[in-house]
Amino acid sequence: MKQLKYFIADVKRAIGRKKLRIFTVFFTRSFWGLFNYRLERCGYNLFGSLYPVIRILYLPFSFVFQIISNIDIHYKADIKGGLLIHHPALGIVVNGVCIIGSNITLTGGNVLGINKSCEKGDFTIGNDCNLGANATIIGPLKLGDKIKVGANACVVSSYTDSELVLVGVPAKPLENV
Repeated sequence: MKQLKYFIADVKRAIGRKKLRIFTVFFTRSFWGLFNYRLERCGYNLFGSLYPVIRILYLPFSFVFQIISNIDIHYKADIKGGLLIHHPALGIVVNGVCIIGSNITLTGGNVLGINKSCEKGDFTIGNDCNLGANATIIGPLKLGDKIKVGANACVVSSYTDSELVLVGVPAKPLENV
């Protein structure tokens, strides 16, 4: 049930203020990528450790959704509602150990991955964060609330302060914004 509530929040955020946009949102790549993730996450929450076995039946459908949407979000990733994805044609990849807060915005080419093994909770991103085009986050790390990551930035360190703008490779806070 929680995933359905999150999915409704995702769709409402995609629609925005223009209520007639609901008719077009179903034809976007982002919608189908989010639908696939929320459906798989629901299955994982229902069946727990049995889900990887049960998932074999769903795998062909999952591959079709991934081909259509160019979005590959692992079903173990814990993402709250309000996820908004712009321009997924470049691909979006989210690792399974990520814990992501509500109202995050991903733009085409984002990768959220790890460079070494880590436990659940070692890779967290706060609420209301925004990732620019081709921004990469390599964990394990923790990012605070309302952080904006610039285009082509590569975040490799934790930043727990709120309302930062991170730019560059490796990403560092932008001063006097």
